[in-house]
Amino acid sequence: MTVNKGIGKGITEVDKKKMGLTEKQAQFLQVIQHFIQSNGYSPSFEELKQLTGMKSKSNVHAYIQNLKKRGYIDYIAYSNRSVVVL
Repeated sequence: MTVNKGIGKGITEVDKKKMGLTEKQAQFLQVIQHFIQSNGYSPSFEELKQLTGMKSKSNVHAYIQNLKKRGYIDYIAYSNRSVVVL
């Protein structure tokens, strides 16, 4: 089985789940997962902007939309801290 080299080395359960994502998308998803595991709730768009070093919340929104479209996360529009990793 071949692995997308942009995702990581070796195959783990996490890597299998992330197949098909770009390296940046996979890293963005990992930031969300780590934040939820550490805090017990999902990060706000502002926190994601700061954690990822993005310049604007519109970039965060674009990543969130893309991950939702691909079926990796879900969220409630217009609600704070509503990102859920599927």
